[in-house]
Amino acid sequence: MAPRALWSLDEDVCFLNHGSFGATPRSVMAAQRRFQDQLEAEPVRFFVRELPGLVRGAAAEIAAFVGADPEGLVFVDNATTGVNAVLASVRLPRDAVVLCLSHVYNAVAQSLHHHGGRGGWRVVHVNLPRAPLTEIGVLSAFDAALARHKPSLVVVDHIVSAAGVVLPIDALVRRAKATGARVLVDAAHTPGQARLNVRELGADWVVGNLHKWLFAPKGAAFLAVAPDQRAELHPTVISHGYRQGLAAEFDFTGTRDVSAWLAAPAGLAFWRSLGGEALMAANQAQARRFRQRLVEAVPGAVAACEEAMVGAMAAIVLPPAFGEPSFARALALHDRLFDEFGVEVPVSFLDGALWLRVSAQAYVEDADLERLITALGQLLR
Repeated sequence: MAPRALWSLDEDVCFLNHGSFGATPRSVMAAQRRFQDQLEAEPVRFFVRELPGLVRGAAAEIAAFVGADPEGLVFVDNATTGVNAVLASVRLPRDAVVLCLSHVYNAVAQSLHHHGGRGGWRVVHVNLPRAPLTEIGVLSAFDAALARHKPSLVVVDHIVSAAGVVLPIDALVRRAKATGARVLVDAAHTPGQARLNVRELGADWVVGNLHKWLFAPKGAAFLAVAPDQRAELHPTVISHGYRQGLAAEFDFTGTRDVSAWLAAPAGLAFWRSLGGEALMAANQAQARRFRQRLVEAVPGAVAACEEAMVGAMAAIVLPPAFGEPSFARALALHDRLFDEFGVEVPVSFLDGALWLRVSAQAYVEDADLERLITALGQLLR
């Protein structure tokens, strides 16, 4: 546990949704502010003389943490921005098959359909088994889809968003690469929640948010690129550095505030101050306790996955008593939990069911979960 006062969180809100946007500690926000002050003290000096070295220095620290080549790691605002940079740059023949999972993050799904429509690709969703998910079930469905569709590009999640499930990413990447497909890993939730070594993973591209579980300010994420994919990759905004190398293209795309990138190492330092990998283990243990408690307390609830696939988030499939599953129903439940009970927790519509996901974190207490359980009971009265 860490004092909640280390964050700026509203004391009146039961905040069980660290997973959506993270929560930036006060000390990291102060570090970001110092970079903003440095910029405004002399903007020309900052952008022209200081910024290139500052960005590369911060990128080197993050690259070391995620096991990536610093020359192949660049900052982006969020994982979705990184995904779009890849999809806008990758060259695939018309009628190429692009494979993703049925649990793909919606923004990524929309990006795939946009770029796929422009490129004439066929986007195929791998239908994962219904809850509870198992590693064997996920790999079996994935293997069958690879054999049937022979994709040119595979977009695969490490930790799926709505269900909060940690997938066997090493096996997924290895099996996709064995077919000759290129692989983009959406590791939006990975840094700070689960171990990641980009080199060992062997994917062509890996995107990950730093503002979720690694405590960086909002708008900090990375895109790691394999050496043979760097020449054709460009940012979504083309600027002065076009075709001058990965860093030149991505590090400066025009006048903007990149203090979140520069303060990302401060987020990493804060994560380490809370124990680093010990914090990851504590969050996982808390999430597993929460998962079990929710299944016991909510009649008819089904755990999202087997225990081995739980990271720092735990989800359940809500029973029919909560209403006919739909996007509108999910939004209504989410809003009622917040408006009537002060509980911030995501409710999603996925695979024809309503999913509720809780996030563990250093500032979360068991009493927070009990407040949610009480609220769920009230909704069923």
